[in-house]
Amino acid sequence: MVAGAFYGFRVLNSSTGTQVKDVKLKKNEKGRGNVDKVFLKRTINLIKRLCPRANCREAGYAVLLLGLLIVRTLMSIWLADVNGRVVKAIVNKNLGLFVKRIFTLFLFALPSSAVNSSIDYVQKMLALAFRERLSDHFHNQYLRNMHYYKVCNLDNRISNPDQ
Repeated sequence: MVAGAFYGFRVLNSSTGTQVKDVKLKKNEKGRGNVDKVFLKRTINLIKRLCPRANCREAGYAVLLLGLLIVRTLMSIWLADVNGRVVKAIVNKNLGLFVKRIFTLFLFALPSSAVNSSIDYVQKMLALAFRERLSDHFHNQYLRNMHYYKVCNLDNRISNPDQ
């Protein structure tokens, strides 16, 4: 399956059905980490495959993840403020205010852990959704136009293409 996925991704561009041309590098370029027109074109093509519509499941996960990251950023800013107030209570040697600030810090830990766990969960769900969508795409490319038959029966270079 990997061979077919590589073949489908490398040879055919699904939007135009034309062959992908290899990019020749200049003498001073090593081919690693180039952010150029080709890279941006491939990245946009990949994003279109991973998230084809604005109302698909992947887009929902991405928006939810964005919201959770914004909430975590705001909570981090608030946490820095609370920590500063705890230190200020220590410097002022005010035990009552110190206990109150520590209790506030304790109450902050509950929603903070929920948000961090939610971020981790949504990231994993997004990765799974992307993996499913990409696997379906490669599977469709692999079976289209009898590529599997051609790789199995007409090309001896790839042994066990279904592995």
